[in-house]
Formats: sequence, structure tokens, C-alpha cells
Amino acid sequence: MKKLLLIDGNSMLFRAYYATAYGKKMTTSQGLPTNAIFGFVNMIQKGIDLIQPDRILVAFDAGKHTFRHEIFPDYKGTRKSAPEDLVPQFALVREFLTAYGIKWVEMTDIEADDLIGSMSKQCVDQDVTILSSDRDLLQLISSNTKVLLMVKGLSEIEEMNEITFKEKWSLEPKQIIDLKALMGDTSDNIPGIAGVGEKTALKLLHTYQTVENTLEHGDEIKGALGEKIRQGKESAMLSKTLATIKTDVELPFSIEECDFKVQYQTLVPFLQKLEMNSLAKKYMQESYDVKEESEQETLAIQHVQQLPSHILKENMVVYIDVASEPYRLANIEGFAVGNSKEQYYIRLEDAIQDQDFIRYLKSSQNKIVFDAKRAMHLLKQYEIELVNFDDVYIMACLVDSSINSVEKVFTTFQLTTSCSIDDIYGKVSKPKIPDFSMQLTYCGEMLRHIETLYHLTLEKLKDYQMEQLYQEIELPLIPILFHMEDEGVTCSLDILKNIEVDLNHQIETLQSKIYQAAGKEFNINSPKQLAEILYDDLGLPTGKKRSTSAEVLENFLGVHPIIETLLEYRKVQKIYSTYAVGLQKFVEEDGKIHTIYNQCATQTGRLSSTDPNLQNISVKDELGKTIRKAFLPSKNHVLISSDYHQIELRMLAHMANEQGLMDAFLQNVDVHTKTAMDVFGVSQDEVTSELRRRAKTVNFGIVYGISDFGLATQLGISRKEAGEFIHTYYEKYPGIKTY
Repeated sequence: MKKLLLIDGNSMLFRAYYATAYGKKMTTSQGLPTNAIFGFVNMIQKGIDLIQPDRILVAFDAGKHTFRHEIFPDYKGTRKSAPEDLVPQFALVREFLTAYGIKWVEMTDIEADDLIGSMSKQCVDQDVTILSSDRDLLQLISSNTKVLLMVKGLSEIEEMNEITFKEKWSLEPKQIIDLKALMGDTSDNIPGIAGVGEKTALKLLHTYQTVENTLEHGDEIKGALGEKIRQGKESAMLSKTLATIKTDVELPFSIEECDFKVQYQTLVPFLQKLEMNSLAKKYMQESYDVKEESEQETLAIQHVQQLPSHILKENMVVYIDVASEPYRLANIEGFAVGNSKEQYYIRLEDAIQDQDFIRYLKSSQNKIVFDAKRAMHLLKQYEIELVNFDDVYIMACLVDSSINSVEKVFTTFQLTTSCSIDDIYGKVSKPKIPDFSMQLTYCGEMLRHIETLYHLTLEKLKDYQMEQLYQEIELPLIPILFHMEDEGVTCSLDILKNIEVDLNHQIETLQSKIYQAAGKEFNINSPKQLAEILYDDLGLPTGKKRSTSAEVLENFLGVHPIIETLLEYRKVQKIYSTYAVGLQKFVEEDGKIHTIYNQCATQTGRLSSTDPNLQNISVKDELGKTIRKAFLPSKNHVLISSDYHQIELRMLAHMANEQGLMDAFLQNVDVHTKTAMDVFGVSQDEVTSELRRRAKTVNFGIVYGISDFGLATQLGISRKEAGEFIHTYYEKYPGIKTY
């Protein structure tokens, strides 16, 4: 017997709306509200997971007017208008169902209940489940039909079948109609008999079974109740007509049209359009799992010593199996080439002998790769060049800026493999020769993941209008960064060692000063021991946390001489360990540091540098500048320093159309000097380096939304004074405040 799920669409949509209306407001970047549709998607999925139906039909009310209004114009007259932010979601929910592959129906003058009633009565040969929060639908319960009442979303459901219904009400399901006829229904504005509530109505039905029989015996019922029944005869019969669900509506479709199969190819783009990325990723993974399962028996990656020529064509996925350090064991690297239909694996030692493959990598035919820069390093040692490719790693990072590593690409898009890198190559502390069959399986899965990601991210790049950014900036940058990493930065070990000796001497001197101020020796790097010295021995004021952070210690400057020495010690210690000593281990035999430049490690899109980070060597003080002296131009080369000149402020002046700032740039006036003159009320000759520094802090602080508290902290002034600076700034540059 096939399972048919009938869903009261209006009931579920309103429940979804009110379940999500009071939390964080959900809208797209264009301001379209989506909370109800988000709740609806989750609720309907829970219903599907619970029932596992073969067929689904969702019924909606087509409008406010129905045939019942012809009988009783005030039918549902007490209903409030739909909330303003729910109205645009009515169409969206229908669009979602179509995208999902679920049949939905609405008919003029016919209510959703009548559509569900007619469908259930036409499907006596099926196992029917009705999902709603409307008790009216309980009248449809039969030997093959049950009702799931949504009590609290789908986290709390009351299942009503013939047995459970009778246990609860001591009635037959069809008597729900009589119950409504007697007691009425305020939600639908069905009048019933005035003064008769649920308890009384149930008592009457247990005695007389139907509303008609109750009315016939109205003269026998004594007292006020009998009077109410006699007076309410017409109202009761009208109410019964209103409460009776039609089961004979001629439906404009066949039961076969309700067959359910998820249409991932339309569902995922629909969810992406509404910026429901977590749901889109969930269904995308399901799509992959279904595809994977269907292909599992027929698709297996083949190990070959030479790639077949027919596979070397346009837009083929080339996955480079590069082992990370310290996994670089003999003969474990190679290439997986193919797509979701055909896959081959060739070991590196065979690949470098395969002339067709080498020509393919160098050819004008486009290749789909993942993390191309890493592959270029592997290929360079064999003088093989990789050109003309799409890098899915870069594409994924562009469409989702939260991705900041290779690993996060797959977790973000919920693409899983049957084994991990550690399973194959062992852990960092204990590498191993991999099981080759496991390695092959992993590479085959990666090929399919990369192909899936390619098509998904390509579409998103178009939607986000990022194609030009990708094609003209990010993609051409990959080989440039590869050459930069390969070239490296010359760094003098001799200079670093000299700095190490000098800093070590400074550390020893500062240690002696700290011990002298403390009155004894202790482990300066131990927060616990330092707290005991500061707060117990020296009696500095403290809260419960007894913090020894630099931020807290700076508040004690001038209170005790040990503080200034401690802060200086920490600064020197950091430069000593991180740079003077730390950088030495990165200097390779060629006398250079080969840092890695990352295109995808920051949400802002700027480059970052790792292993080691060469972008955070300070120039704010002499110690930082000392470390920079170790970086030298390569032989017969020079070092050039270049920078955008106040690029953010130029953008701000343009975007805010602030004439005062634009004039400063056009006249080549130093903008920080001009701001100092305007904010502090001084002439150009009176602007000191300190005033210019403060003005610079104000300029850039306001660009990034600094508060009076934040500005006060940065400048070391009162909050009131900082507030006055900001107020004056906006007075001088009103365009910026408006912007």
C-alpha cells in the first residue's frame, strides 16, 4: 500500500511564521522576508522524514471567499489580516514546493480542507496521513486515514486514528461535525448554539449521537440548556453545514501526479536564490549522496600507468594528490583525472613519463583543479607547467567568504569522504605508508566533490556578478603568487643571530629590574606567579580575575615602576621568540624564506602570509624596524616599498560626496593634517606629529564606525573629549555623517 501525505499548507505556513516571527529577523540581502518559508521548509522536511511518503499533496486556500460565504457571509469574519511580512511569502512557499517536486493545489471558492477531504476519500486503497493543526480535519479519520495534529510545530505531534480518537473523545470521527455544530468554532466564526461549550456539547453527543437527534429531543432537555437548544436550532444546522468538509470536489489532476521525488536540480538553486545557504548545502549534499549511491556499483576509479587519451579533454577535473608534510613518503603522490562518470588515477612517477598528459597540462584546454598553486609547486620540480584552469578552491572562497582554508571548503558545503587524510597518511606525529585502495577511493570521491563544487560555484559567481573579479583578478594572481613563493624573500641569518644576542641581553637586563622591583625572583612568564607578585606582594588593586593581561597592566602605568618594565619585557620577549629566533628556522639553504601567500584566508579578500607570517612585522617602534633590517634584496635586485595613499579615505570622500575631503585630495593636501586643523582648530603650522597621529586615528576610526569609548581608548583621552572630536568631525564633514 502506497503512503500518501496530505498537508494543510495554510496551517503549516502560519505555524512556521509564528514559530520564527519573534527571533532574529530573516530577510534576503534585498530585504525580502523569508522566516516563514524557512520554517515551512524545515517543518515539511520533518513531516517527510517522519512519514516517508510515496506521494504528497499540499492544499492551500485560494482566497478569502469560498462557497461557505454564500451560505454565511460572516464565515471566518473574525480572522485578522495576514501579517505584512508574511504576504510576500505566500507565493514563495508555492514556488518552493514546485522546486522541491511536491504537488500543490488551490481552487477558487474551495478551501484547503475540502481539497484534502476529497483527496483522502478518493484514495481508499492508500495509507493516508493528514498533517495539520486544524481539528476540523479529524472528521476525515477512517480505517486508512489518520491525522497528525501539530501541537507545537513538529516537535510535538498528536497522532489521531480511529482508536486514539475514540479513546480521547468517546466519539466517532464524523461526530466532530456535530461537535462543531453544537459548540461552534470561534476561529472560523461558526456560531453553533449560543451558550453551549465543549463540555456540554460532548455530553449531548454521548447521549444523542448527532446534532439532529439532539434537536429532536430538545423538548425533553430541561432548564436553560433546553431553552438554548430550542432557540439555536437554525444556527446549529447552519453550523453543521459550515463544519462539514466536502469530499466530492472534482480534482483537476490524477493521483499519479502526486508521486514524490526530490528535484535537487531545482530545489538547491531556489534556496540559494533566497540566500538560505545552510539549507542549500544540506540538500546539495543529499543530492550528492543519492548520486553517489546510484553510481557506486558502476563507478570505480581505475589505476593506470598511462591516461587514456579520450579523458584528456576540455573541463576535465584534475585532482592533484599532494601529500602534506610530514606525509611526504616515497611514491604516494599522483593525479586523479576524470568526472562523475569516468575516473583514472596515475602515480606521479608514471605521470611525468606520460607525454600526452604533460602536453594536456600545458595545453589551451581548460582544466578544473583544486588549489592550483599547490599543484604548481609539485609540478615545477619536474619542469611541468600547469596553465588554463579553473581553481574551484578560489571559486568556493569567493562565493562564501567564511571559508578560510582548504579543509573548510568541504565542511562548509557538507561534502564528506569515506576516509580522512589522517586515515590515509597517518597523523602528523606518526605518518604511515597509505593503503593504496583507500587512497584511490578518496581521490575518486574528491573528483566528484570538485565537479559538484565547480558547477555550483560557477552558477553562484554569475549570480553574485563576481565573474570579472574571478577571471581578471583572482585567477591571474595564482601563478604570480606561485612565483613569489618559489622565489622567496632573502633573509640574513647573521643579522637575525646578532639581533638574537642583543635582545637576549636586553631581556636579562629587564628581568633583573623586575626582580629588583618585586623583591625576589619568580617566573615572569607565569600568570599565576606574576599575579601573586602584583596583587599580593605589591598590593595593586584588583578584581576577582586578578588579570595580568597587557590591557589591564597598562591601566597601572605610573602606579608602580614594575609595570612599565613588565610591558617592555613582554614586547622584547615577543620579538625575540617570534622573530629573532622564530624566523631563523624558516630560512632555507638558499638563504630565503618561502612564505605561503593565501588568497582565501581572510573574509575581506586581502592576502595573508603564513609559515611564517611576514605581514605583521611591526614598524611602529625601533625593535620592529630592527627585525626588518634582516630582510635584504636578492643579488642584483632592490627592494621597493609602495602603498595606496589613504585609499579608504579617498573611497569615503567619493562615496559620501564630501566636498571638503575631496578638495583636500585634489589639492594634494595631507588629509590627516587637514583633519587635525579642522577638528582641533589649529593652523597648518601648528599641526604637530602628535596632533596628526590623533587626526589619523579619528579619520580611520570613523570609517570603521568607532565609538566615543573606542576613540577614547585609542587616544588615551576622556570619553567626553573623544565624543567632542567625533561631533566636530561630522560638523566639518556633514556628507560623511549623512552617508
